[in-house]
Amino acid sequence: METYDLVVIGAGPGGTPAAMAAAQFGKKVLIVDKRDAPGGECLFEGCIPSKVLENAANRFAMLKEMKAFHIDVETKGQIHWEAVLADKTQIVKQRSIGALKQMERFPNLRFKQGTAAFVDANTLDVDGEKVSFDYAIVATGANAYLPPFEGEGVAHAWTNADVFKHSDLPEEITFIGAGAISCELAQMFNKLGTTCRMLERGERILKHIDEESALVVQQKMIDAGIDIRLNVTFGSIDGKEGDFTVNYSQNGESKSLNTPHLLIATGRAANVEGIGLENAGVTFDRHGIKVDETLQTTQPNIYAVGDCTVGPKFAHWATYQAGIAIHNIFAPMKHKSDMGKLSWVLFSDPQIASVGLSEADAAKAGMEVETAHYDFTTDARAQIDKAAEGFLKYVIEKKSGIIRGIQIVSEDASSLSGEASLIVANEMTVMDVMKTIHPHPTLTESFGKLAQQVFFKSMMQRR
Repeated sequence: METYDLVVIGAGPGGTPAAMAAAQFGKKVLIVDKRDAPGGECLFEGCIPSKVLENAANRFAMLKEMKAFHIDVETKGQIHWEAVLADKTQIVKQRSIGALKQMERFPNLRFKQGTAAFVDANTLDVDGEKVSFDYAIVATGANAYLPPFEGEGVAHAWTNADVFKHSDLPEEITFIGAGAISCELAQMFNKLGTTCRMLERGERILKHIDEESALVVQQKMIDAGIDIRLNVTFGSIDGKEGDFTVNYSQNGESKSLNTPHLLIATGRAANVEGIGLENAGVTFDRHGIKVDETLQTTQPNIYAVGDCTVGPKFAHWATYQAGIAIHNIFAPMKHKSDMGKLSWVLFSDPQIASVGLSEADAAKAGMEVETAHYDFTTDARAQIDKAAEGFLKYVIEKKSGIIRGIQIVSEDASSLSGEASLIVANEMTVMDVMKTIHPHPTLTESFGKLAQQVFFKSMMQRR
């Protein structure tokens, strides 16, 4: 039986960097994945494919925006959906092959396609082949969660993994759920001319995101013609691809709608079943594997990272956790993961970027904070770009003056998120940010201007 210093289950954005880091330490490593190449759902069905669509949709939408910049466009333009899909396939293949070639640089790292399951806390079964290990990292990710709706239609509905398999641009899509996946995809398809509807149980879209930020996106979606139906109670979902019927009630009134395409995006479920976690003494539930701050599971030699754990489900968070897990396995000093410095971007229109704590997060942590806003309607760059909707918001701890969180709503929030991440990660104060000289006219000026605004307000209060 082959013996490894480390086995990794899952070759996505958590498992792949963990395996390569351990190999760089000189350890003998086995990484197993059901796919024939590394990348995970983020690469094959999630982040990367959706951003290819976002890129095409935003550039196509520019044709409609040219009049605002006094440019006449003679043709309405046409989107070639099959070419967009071809781009997606080529980029995914290129990145996956690139990751595999990186792995091949390490003779002590073995990649194996297969299905892995724990036999016990030191033995893994990979399609009948038994291997032993000193340490293991579980990085199996998550998949789409399908609620127990009534009706046979649920089994035929799309998830985010299916939407790019359709060879023709859909003329109409109904989305169940108003979270990040639905909102991103609905806005992208809407820009390409697809009729989009959205049904949501809650009172607003993006219920897990800062309300002030979410409502800006919600209004933009409504203005763009996306039919958003809130406070919905779902009945049965009947039919199949090409002819679905969604039965629901809204404000006490029974309703139904017919739609050719139905996409269900109601959350993510950790991939924890069928990998023998119970055999290894690892505690888990439907929300994911239980880990401590060092990413150690209830079995001391087994760690878990990424979407299969209880916690945030982002590719970059999985990669960050991978580094911490490898350090804690092979280095003498233990490191802890710090969710208070997590950043993420919603590629909506306008984009939402969030770093560190929101007001709600701070309240849960018992932290007394104050907020400060910079309105992009007053910003020179935003005015020039005719994209003045949105704002920059600081969440400032009153006791220390440290900026604990930053929220950005802007057409280009993703480009601003890097500076925001550095501010929060380095526990900078308003005075620290004021020392930075930002070029003009750029949206990055907003960080300095908001810092000045907070500083002068505090000076006035002291007088």
